Order: sequence, then C-alpha cells, then structure tokens
Amino acid sequence: MSRALWTRHWKLTWVALVVTALVGCGEGYRLDPATFNVNDVTDESRTKLLVTVSRSLKAEGFEDFGRYDEMIALIRQNRAMSPAARDEELARLNRERTFLNDSHHLRVVWADYSNGLPTEPFRLGYKPTSDHFVELNVYEERPGGFSPDGVRFYNRFLSDLQKAFGTAVVVVKTPPPTDDAEYQRITRANAVGAIVGWLIAASAALLFTGSLSVYLLRRLNLPLAVRRPIFALVNAWLIAPLPFQGGFIFVFPGPNFLAFPWTDIDYYAKVATYARLSFPCALIFCAFVSLLLFRSRPLIANSVVM
Repeated sequence: MSRALWTRHWKLTWVALVVTALVGCGEGYRLDPATFNVNDVTDESRTKLLVTVSRSLKAEGFEDFGRYDEMIALIRQNRAMSPAARDEELARLNRERTFLNDSHHLRVVWADYSNGLPTEPFRLGYKPTSDHFVELNVYEERPGGFSPDGVRFYNRFLSDLQKAFGTAVVVVKTPPPTDDAEYQRITRANAVGAIVGWLIAASAALLFTGSLSVYLLRRLNLPLAVRRPIFALVNAWLIAPLPFQGGFIFVFPGPNFLAFPWTDIDYYAKVATYARLSFPCALIFCAFVSLLLFRSRPLIANSVVM
C-alpha cells in the first residue's frame, strides 16, 4: 500500500469518526425529576432516614453508588476553577449520593440539607418549608416524562417514607406526566441515529484496519477458507463500535481499538449491554466484507494446440 493511500485512509477514518460523534448526539430531551423533602431532620433521624431509603430502594433493585468521590478528587485538584465556584461544587457533591436502577433507567439523588440551607438557596428552584431537610429527587431517564411503571415506583417509594416519617415528608414536585407521542418520536429518531452512527463508526474503522489486513493477508500463502475467517474475526474485534464518553454527558460510538488494550476490564463490564449486540453485528459485517474482498480466482482453461 502506498504512503499516499495510507494517509488518505487514515484521514478519512478520522473524518468519519468525527461525523459519527456528531450523529451520536441524537435528539436531546429534558429530564425533570419528581421531588420531595423530609423535613426537620436531625443527626439521629438522618441515619434512620438513610437506612429506610437504602432498604426501600434495594428492594426495588437499586444500587447505592454513594458520593461521587472521583469527581470530588478531580475538582479539589482543579486550579482553573475560582475558589468560590470550587467550594460551591464541592459542597453540592459532598451532600449528594446516588442510587441507580440501570435496568429500569431510574435514579434517585439524595441531597442532605440537614445542617442548613445552601449559601444560595435560590438554586433549589423552590422555597423549602424547613431549614433542616433532606431532598430526594427521582429521575426516570427516558423522554416523554415518567412511564406508568416509573409513576408506580415513585408512589411505592413515597408511601414507604410516609409510613416511616409521616407528615415530615412533603411533596415538592410530582412526576412529569407521561407523553407517549414525545417518547415514540424521540425514541425512533435516536434509534435511527444510533444505527447510522454504528454503521459510520464500523465502516470508518474498517477502512483503516481492513486495508492493513488485506495488505498482509494477500502476501501470505494462505488458502481462501483461512483468509476470510482471519479477516472477519480480527477486524470484528478491532472495529466493533462501543460507547465512549466525549464529554460530561456526551457519548459517541467508537471502534474497540480505541479501548483495547488501553483500558481495563471494568470498561467492558460497564458497556456489556451494548457490546453484546455490537460485537456479533461487527462479525457479520466483517464476514460479508471478507466475501467481497477475498474471492476465488476463475479457472482459465489452457489452450491446446494440435
């Protein structure tokens, strides 16, 4: 392969990956939480409240992720932030802990104001009825408001706390209403965007790895039945698109060679649901391409001169 052709393939690959990143944005939507407070919280009742919340959410399949300690450590080391902004963000992160039910796309954020209101209470967006409270925000991570299942979970969770703390539990915001039309519209648009993004990411990566594979395999004295599976297996592993974090909330599909072997096994555990679909699709895609690239040569009958 000439150097000019190699350079062109490399540039096209990165251009396509940039396009993929833009496609991967999809259509955004706003997540509005349901919010309620538990008022007049003391050190003793806060411990009881946390036990009650943890027990109730664990029964619903949630995992307690606690505080975001990694982000806290990063912000403490960030000298670019102003001291006031850094202190405010650290105060927010230190009073919050997150409970997540990934399979049902539910998230509960605990915010502890039991030691008093923040220095800028207007950031709450409402006027609390107590100076010492714990705020609980319930999110369902889907477009179109809460689903019927999400509303049922919210009612069960609220009921558990009301049984334990009675009138100290005050509803601030009820779940946003279900909007099936918005859910269908955004889900369809993002599904199409995800498929297009996957195809662009896989094709762009294969343009790079596939060119190198063809260059090497055509110089090896291997039968056709061996070249095809080698091409399909190696390239499927290298190009299978996986989700990569491009920003605070921005995720885009990128080829596996951006992760392997530069990351650890925890990354694959986190993207297992996506990977279980992406790798088989990549294998089928590469197998099809291998049939086009490696073809048996037609037999040419030798002429017999009498």
